[in-house]
Amino acid sequence: MRTMSHTLFAAVAATLVVSVFPAAAPAQQQPAGTTRYYVQVVRLKPEMANDWMEVQKNEVIPAQKKAGVASRMTLATVVGNAFEYTMITPLPTWASFDGPAPLTRALGEAGAAAVNAKLRKCIMTQTSYISTRLDDLGMPGGDALVARVVVRRAMPGKMQDYLSYYKAEVMPALQKAKADGKIAGFGISRRGAGALSNEFTTVTYYTKFADLDNMSPVAYALGQEAADKVNDKAALFSTSNQVVIRRRVADLSF
Repeated sequence: MRTMSHTLFAAVAATLVVSVFPAAAPAQQQPAGTTRYYVQVVRLKPEMANDWMEVQKNEVIPAQKKAGVASRMTLATVVGNAFEYTMITPLPTWASFDGPAPLTRALGEAGAAAVNAKLRKCIMTQTSYISTRLDDLGMPGGDALVARVVVRRAMPGKMQDYLSYYKAEVMPALQKAKADGKIAGFGISRRGAGALSNEFTTVTYYTKFADLDNMSPVAYALGQEAADKVNDKAALFSTSNQVVIRRRVADLSF
């Protein structure tokens, strides 16, 4: 994972589904030690979900690749909002938004308008925000199938305290769990423009849903009693707002 003003701007925002995905930009322009992403979350009309996926697969993604979009991850919400999809693309610099959007560059104005018109028919609500991954506090999950996303909100003035706690007490346990094959990866990201202030996410990646039946990775690494103590400390610095389970959609990712 997340959403803000949905209904009021849905009709206008729907046109952004494919038109504002940033194109690639030089990696050295990113803030040191972080990777910034542009995140879009859409909720679809149930009867139009398959149509949306077909347009994305057959028209949007080829256009994005042609326009130079470096990568895209699409996640379907399995536990959380129904018919919800999250699309994540790199945003090395804000300059990526200057000039024509990728869809327009690839298809021209008329072609982009036609594709956007198809997508608007499928969408109920849409929102977007910026997310900055803290690279030194995670190990990427690659093409892992499952993402367990915990949305948290830091207490005023406690964000750095949480990050220090996470690095010292949570991260070593997650590293052990990954090394032993219990999880595929993990990470932490701070939300920026478009999201609520002080929001961040912690993500744990799994190769299959059955792995969620096992004990938590922190409990695996430390034992349940020690893990409970570590997890209780999180409440000193932040509150947990939401847990969402998402599935990577291979056909809509590259």
